[in-house]
Amino acid sequence: MKILLGGIPLGCDNIGDEAIIAGVVKMLKESLPGVELTVATADPATAELLGVNVVPPFGFAGHGIGGFVDAVRRHDAYIWCGATGLSDYPHVALDLLETAQNAGLATFIWGVGMDDELNPVFFKTHGKRRLILGCLGLVGWYERRLRARLARRIAALLPRCRGVWLRDPESAAMLASMGFPNAGITADTAILVGSDRSVASPNGTSSRGSGALAASPTLGICISTQRQVTDLAGLKRMIAAVRESGARILGIPMNPKTDRSLLESLGIECMAGTTPGAVMEAAAKCDVVLSSRLHLLILAANVGTPVLGIARGSKLANWLANFGRAVEGSVYDCDWDKVTEHVLAAFKDRGDWDAVRERAYAGLMSRLESARGELVARLVDEPPKDWPRVSVLVRAHNDEAFIGRTISGVLSQHPPPFEVIVCDDNSTDRTREVAAKFPVRFFERPAGPYKPGRTLNALVREAKGDIAVFNNSDAVPLDERWLVELVKPLIGATVGGNHRAPRIFAFANQLPRTDAQALVRKDSERAFGDGKVQATWRFFFSLASSATWRQNLIDTPFDEEIQYSEDVEWTWRNSRREKDPVKIVYCPKARVEHSHNYTLRELARRFRGEGTADRVIFGDEPSLARELVGAARETLRDWMYLLRRPRDWREIPSAPVRRLVQRIAHWKGMKQAFNAETQRRRETGGEL
Repeated sequence: MKILLGGIPLGCDNIGDEAIIAGVVKMLKESLPGVELTVATADPATAELLGVNVVPPFGFAGHGIGGFVDAVRRHDAYIWCGATGLSDYPHVALDLLETAQNAGLATFIWGVGMDDELNPVFFKTHGKRRLILGCLGLVGWYERRLRARLARRIAALLPRCRGVWLRDPESAAMLASMGFPNAGITADTAILVGSDRSVASPNGTSSRGSGALAASPTLGICISTQRQVTDLAGLKRMIAAVRESGARILGIPMNPKTDRSLLESLGIECMAGTTPGAVMEAAAKCDVVLSSRLHLLILAANVGTPVLGIARGSKLANWLANFGRAVEGSVYDCDWDKVTEHVLAAFKDRGDWDAVRERAYAGLMSRLESARGELVARLVDEPPKDWPRVSVLVRAHNDEAFIGRTISGVLSQHPPPFEVIVCDDNSTDRTREVAAKFPVRFFERPAGPYKPGRTLNALVREAKGDIAVFNNSDAVPLDERWLVELVKPLIGATVGGNHRAPRIFAFANQLPRTDAQALVRKDSERAFGDGKVQATWRFFFSLASSATWRQNLIDTPFDEEIQYSEDVEWTWRNSRREKDPVKIVYCPKARVEHSHNYTLRELARRFRGEGTADRVIFGDEPSLARELVGAARETLRDWMYLLRRPRDWREIPSAPVRRLVQRIAHWKGMKQAFNAETQRRRETGGEL
């Protein structure tokens, strides 16, 4: 299984985010032996540090999301993992989530938090806009509109995830107020970091022991620059008082650049390391840690050091609630004299911290383990034990470039197919030679001129499985879940007995190849993708990667005379039966790579054939005017698509040419079929 981890700005000088991803990687490797993980990060060193693959941090650090589609296509699942992205940078994270969903991936949200205050950079008005809206009395209305827009996106995208678990109940409640009440609860995965280290003593307390016994107690501190402390004089007064007590102050900057700069400006010596491990080692040498950064509190608690929090939003309060404690104040409103008292008191006496921490971590780990089990179960999604026998039927013609990858992908499915049968249509290249390297069975197509329906019927009769899966030799499965996702709709709610649903024909999501022309990508995204566009069409089906119960095709064979669109003819005919009609099901999670960069001559040949078939299947009257209007509309859609993608502007001039070739060829095909019908009527006296 290949999993892409992202949705947070990794490699961007935030040690807390690095602790999150380290915990997630540790959890997934322990739970899914052999899993292949890829992390979206700006730091290439993450690959060696965590033993993962890396891709750019799409959406962050100056990287757009343009290349994200290509990255997700190489994976089976996408996990948006951790941090406070639902409130801090929801636009980017939701864009990534939607892109992964539209690509057909299983998507998950894991350990993400949500503050009670949305990021003011995105959800408050500023500058001239605020001035103008303020004059009109519309500031509140505009900011509510921004919040409502986020709520609509959340309500639209999160239900499409296979699983959503937030890091605390308070975040889940906040998310429910935004339109998604079904989130599970886990814990921040950073609590797993250091669980196999020796910086903490066996009883979970800091390696310094009690501050009462220490000759020179130490305060670890980090104050974030993201939201500035309002009472900077009070903070300086607290620092001076702690030093006057004879204690040492150690800066533990969670952002090695901005936090370090602030701490050093306050005269605080900072630790040298920049990793979660270095933070824990520093925190373990402290008697108490004071921070406005959540993940310093978590990493310090991991090694048993007592913590005090200065809030900047609700996330620190949510974390400390696990220990039955409150924040000392906020960066906006804090009594620094009381903070000084609490720091000095913690130096002298740890109180019940160790017992409280033990209970808190037991609850956090219980929450995390329960959610981890649910996540793994949904990632693996094992097929039922009485899974039917599946025959994969592969038609091939001069596809030596793809057939090896296709058969390899078919055989790597979990569970694997019962059999793979290859029907080679007199290939003149190495197609048959490549296929022969795999454990497949060859089938010779019926003699005579090639008729697709005749070949398909013969293949179905040759197969021995319960389910017939058709997969073109150039339709490459993109993951080991393709077969399960394609066959699942045929099984019904429960496998076995009367619960099977045999009158179903399912078809897969076809993603364009990486070298696909821009308009080929656009047509593929409209036809497949999330299925919303195809649902508005009169009828849509593709046999290129599809599945049905074999008995359906034994009882009702393919038309053996039609030369094009034999799949559409069969499904249209059988879906309109009055008794026991066939249901067509689109499976966006069953993903294959399949597209063609046709020349104009090839386009004309294909669309002329489809036009002939459409006249036979649907009975449409040929109309050149209708075709030209359709070409104009599609060209406008093409231009809108291309204008949003500067790298594809070179295709703008050719768009109307391609659409005209398609539509005119389609009209000629329909006209040819119409004329043939007219001629037959004349010859038979009105009978067809």
